[in-house]
Amino acid sequence: MRSVLVLVCAAVLFGTLPGGTARAADDACSAGQLKTARVTASVRLEHNGENYTRAAGVLTVKVPKSWPRATDLLLNGDTEPYRAAMRCLLRPSDDPLPWRDTEGRTAPPRVTAQKTWLTVEQHVTTWVVSLQDRDFGPWRLTEGDRLWTLELIRPYALDGAWWQEVTVDLGGRSARDVSSAPTTGVATDKLTWTREKPGGAPPEVRITLQPPATKASAARWSEDPWFVFDPLVWVLWSAAILVLILVGARALRQTPVSSPVTDAERITVRNLRSMGWLTFVFSAVELLDDGLLAHFDNEGVAEFWTDRHRIAVHLVLMLLTGLALCVFGRPGRVAVVLTTAATGYVVAVVCRPGWFGLPSGLLLDSGDDAQTVEWFRRAGGMSLFALACACGVFVWLVGTTASFLRLWRSCDATAPGSSRGRFPLGVLGALLAVSAALPAVSVWTAENQWEHQSWLSSRADERYGVWHTAELFNEVRWFPSDWLDWFHGMYFWYWGPSLALLAALRARAAAAAQSAVLPSPVEIRTLMVFFVVCSAPIVGWYAGVPLPVLPLLALWLALTALLAYGTRRSVLYRELAPGVPVFEVAKGYDRQKLLKDARRHRELHAQLRRLEQGQEGSERDQLEYELDRLHRLPHPSPPPGLPNTWIRLPDSVGPVELALAWGPRARWWENACRAALFAALIAVPANGVQVWVDHIRGFLWEDKFLNRFGFAETVTALIEWEVIWAGAGFVLGALWRELPGRRGPGRAFWLSLVYATPVLLHWVGVRVLDQSFGTWAFNLTLTLLVLTLTGVAMDIDTFRREGHYWPTKAGLLLSVYQWRTASLQVAFLVGQIVALVTIWQQMQGADPMVLIERDPTEGSGNGGSGH
Repeated sequence: MRSVLVLVCAAVLFGTLPGGTARAADDACSAGQLKTARVTASVRLEHNGENYTRAAGVLTVKVPKSWPRATDLLLNGDTEPYRAAMRCLLRPSDDPLPWRDTEGRTAPPRVTAQKTWLTVEQHVTTWVVSLQDRDFGPWRLTEGDRLWTLELIRPYALDGAWWQEVTVDLGGRSARDVSSAPTTGVATDKLTWTREKPGGAPPEVRITLQPPATKASAARWSEDPWFVFDPLVWVLWSAAILVLILVGARALRQTPVSSPVTDAERITVRNLRSMGWLTFVFSAVELLDDGLLAHFDNEGVAEFWTDRHRIAVHLVLMLLTGLALCVFGRPGRVAVVLTTAATGYVVAVVCRPGWFGLPSGLLLDSGDDAQTVEWFRRAGGMSLFALACACGVFVWLVGTTASFLRLWRSCDATAPGSSRGRFPLGVLGALLAVSAALPAVSVWTAENQWEHQSWLSSRADERYGVWHTAELFNEVRWFPSDWLDWFHGMYFWYWGPSLALLAALRARAAAAAQSAVLPSPVEIRTLMVFFVVCSAPIVGWYAGVPLPVLPLLALWLALTALLAYGTRRSVLYRELAPGVPVFEVAKGYDRQKLLKDARRHRELHAQLRRLEQGQEGSERDQLEYELDRLHRLPHPSPPPGLPNTWIRLPDSVGPVELALAWGPRARWWENACRAALFAALIAVPANGVQVWVDHIRGFLWEDKFLNRFGFAETVTALIEWEVIWAGAGFVLGALWRELPGRRGPGRAFWLSLVYATPVLLHWVGVRVLDQSFGTWAFNLTLTLLVLTLTGVAMDIDTFRREGHYWPTKAGLLLSVYQWRTASLQVAFLVGQIVALVTIWQQMQGADPMVLIERDPTEGSGNGGSGH
């Protein structure tokens, strides 16, 4: 009897020791039967051509079919036996609730069955975007300020398996320390650990490496307090844009085109100034709220707001910025009533969250207060918080729509209040639907992200339900902060000022005299600001440090140089007589006669070519005499007594070039609107291609299911590129008479070169720092193609009255361009298409960057509960 008691006590004692726990876990996974399993693991670090270091790992496990859990690997991924079997093979501990936010997967592990084996193959990826331990597959990457450590963490059930081969590729970097000597390999290439036979201890792989300085810097800038530098730099960018807008508004106010000043001129300038300040303040709020709150929380400053009530602060900021837009837009009565109700609900949620089943501070802790989580679930707290987010979005959308309508209606305001942003009830209903959909989709994507990160967690564990609810809400609660980052940070900051600038220019065009066929110097500077705000590419991120002001300065200087060059080389600025440019005489010339002369000029040239080819035609002297007469304009200041004196056009300028330089419309504003229309239509297919490149190709589409604004961003990207390219087309048409070049494609080329200037500067920087150039080459080619085709369309539209003489637009174009010189234009266009197709093919095989983890800026400020 005594012996039995001793054995029982020993069994209990050993069961409570760590080794006993491990053996119990081994028994749960039948680890003894996995000793015959065959394992290979590999990892590859990629530094070159990337913004952040990328680590890709592959784990292959061949388990015998005799393993009790082998058939469970073939089950559906939602079943508990499948999760339990995968945990045995893929996780380093027996924790039934594993969770990872640093492991990216494009597909679940692939399971294939052979005669006596089942093979599990897992592909994982991680990006080193911050200094934290990154677990992906069987690997752990620990980042320090300058040295990183890569370690193989074997799954506990496979510790006794046959690890046939382990391969590490450090991406061309030599290791600073290796724990165990590899079997084969080269210092800057692959290191391999192999075991020829089963049995013995598995390899211990632990490598210390020094990554490239640029990649180490990019990761380090995500840490406190360095992450505050990023928004501060972007605030400087916003301040530079504000200065351009305010200087432009002041110039417009001081140089009106009518006397007395029209109401539309005065109102549009005032709106431009107000919109500039609004967007700057919103940008400062959007850029600084997360970074500064996180930093203050880490420093223990104002913890009541920065920690305990941080989400309430985000909700209030979201509401206040939306209300500011409503005050500016002054929507109709029905919209005001609904906005007031939405505001009241958000205020109630912020002040009394307990009324809606929400915890104090809007933070759920599944470990310490399970009862609060259960109360939250029963009260429908998730839906009630999503409703608060929907109310905030509704206030923003109403304010945005009303503001846009006010800006545009102010162009022709005739009475007080006529420019208010009132809109139909149908639009209000659409805004309600969008406001409800966005938070609902956010909850759904948060659930998808949770499933992605906790896919191996046991749903049968009693802790899972509380943990799931708490973490899901803690992800959704960042919606107000993310809304400002997304909607304002990506779109509204330039949509509002762009429309305000456009409205101011439209009001001046309506108030100007009929003879104002060229934009004034003030209007040209306003067009430059419009191009910078609406269409300029935003680049300048180097080794974690944003420097967007430098490319902005390069763009402004390039645009200034182009206009200075255009005033000397464009057709209308060539001198007919000393100090008298062509446009001074041509603007008073009968436009219909100018087009008629251009047509006659082409006919005479066609006859002259036939005469050179030996065909019958008019005498050469008569043709040359008539051509010579068409190359003359009335003398700007004829000698006394000779009122009908003519002066010859400058060299290389004829009636056709003069008509093409004048454009399809009589006034510059009409030319601008015409070019914007052509660019918008031509950009539709290009828009679809650009959205595919930026949002759909490769793994980007799967990322939409994990990103709260992923699908909305795809839709708004379609609007974004239409606005950008239509804006560029508008500038092309407005500056049509100032740009150098004899034909539309030539003018488009020069403006495209200005557009490319900041990108080319960025290319130099990323080449020096070995970063990714992204899809900018494709974008530049598309922009050049869109503007080139817009220029061609403008040339065709100039001679649109001749359209009935030609069976196709192509025939008219060849006649206008006169085939011998048009061959160069066709070759230029074909070259653009070939370049576009080549870049497309290159990008089809390139993997875009996909991130699923939380922003380190937010995580550091709220105990890891960021998004």
